[in-house]
Amino acid sequence: MQIVIDIDDNLYTKIFNNGVDNYNDVFGMVKAIRNGTPLLKGHGDLIDRDELLADSYCIDAWSGDEVNIVDVMTVKMADTIIEADKESEESDGD
Repeated sequence: MQIVIDIDDNLYTKIFNNGVDNYNDVFGMVKAIRNGTPLLKGHGDLIDRDELLADSYCIDAWSGDEVNIVDVMTVKMADTIIEADKESEESDGD
């Protein structure tokens, strides 16, 4: 199972960078995990949609309005934040 969690920067630093075991921090970790968002099995690569849309505006020739377009290659070349769930893809073929 893959879960996206939102954890306080200070808690993250205390857990991984100070080398001191503080069991009170465990409660903060558990709360972050409990409030996390489970990712769907077999999900594709997760990318930053806002980053793609930021530089993809053009002017519509008919209306003169600014419209947002993203071409397929832009999506394919986008930086991956979380890799696809390949384990589920492999198990589907069994």
